[in-house]
Amino acid sequence: MAQPFDVKRLELKGDAFPIADPVQETELILKSMFSVSENGLLAFAEGTSSASRQLIWQDRSGKKVGEIPGTDTYMAPRISPDGKRILYTLVSPSYEVWNYDVALGVKTRMTFGTTSGRASLSALWSPDSQHIAYMSIRLGRFGFYQKAANGSGNEETLLEDSEPVKYLNDWSPDGKLIAFQQAPQGINGVWMLPVTGDRKPSPFLQSQFTAFLSVFSPNGKWLAYCSTESGEQKVYVVPFPGPGGKWQVSPGGGCYPRWRRDGKELFYLSPDNKIMAAEVKTEGLGFSIGAVNPLFETRAYRSQFGGFDVAADGQRFIICYEPGQPNVAITLIENWDAELKKK
Repeated sequence: MAQPFDVKRLELKGDAFPIADPVQETELILKSMFSVSENGLLAFAEGTSSASRQLIWQDRSGKKVGEIPGTDTYMAPRISPDGKRILYTLVSPSYEVWNYDVALGVKTRMTFGTTSGRASLSALWSPDSQHIAYMSIRLGRFGFYQKAANGSGNEETLLEDSEPVKYLNDWSPDGKLIAFQQAPQGINGVWMLPVTGDRKPSPFLQSQFTAFLSVFSPNGKWLAYCSTESGEQKVYVVPFPGPGGKWQVSPGGGCYPRWRRDGKELFYLSPDNKIMAAEVKTEGLGFSIGAVNPLFETRAYRSQFGGFDVAADGQRFIICYEPGQPNVAITLIENWDAELKKK
């Protein structure tokens, strides 16, 4: 929409009118995907944000083998370590964490925003599947909380609310640490939060490049993460807690790493929407990447928290699936303000 503005009185005047429709919106940061120049150019991504995403199971060939019933604003599915439940976030009407019982087919709401400016998302399972942790935004401040996975009891604060933007990434296999990403100076780095004791967070990976979406290997000795240090998103692995070398997993770019439970494969999503499988070999302190192959093409919803998760045996994937062909074209309009000048 456009509306005339009086620069002397610093106030709007006249009526607003449409200049481009429909325009895609990025739900997570509530930002429409357009840009306007001072010389009459308007660029925008045409299309609508989908509220009809599905959570579907696909096997290694890409065949659909199951689903969570219904379509909704699903985001960031996470399979419980015992394989019995799936956490996910619903974006609308407010950001809340939900839990799906696979055997019973029951959806249960886990968080309850009771005040304005409050949202809960970025949820994780504890290694024993008995607790969940999640990030909550409350009046513009970001904090971490945990509660029992069965919904009993009250939430417990893991990290007090503060202004720096931060998101949960993964819970260590021994249950002692939670990896999260934080951007206190505008660049995301990987941090560690002790679950017990003084719960004082400390940085683990920090540089001038963004590092995010970190996940622990099943034995807790390695950490996979996504970084932009090469100029595009790629998956890397480093020893944990270090020190040591660094291995690039994704030769052609990619993000959203996930481990197979036995640690012998590392999966990620390629830039052209393929689920990729990388063979992993570890011997002592050594680490090597074997063959990296595409498994199948899908349409996973790319949020800041991942658009898929993998079952323990690596044979099935829960995909936050967007039906229909995504529109990636950018439309350019010249002299968009011609009509505005007539107002």
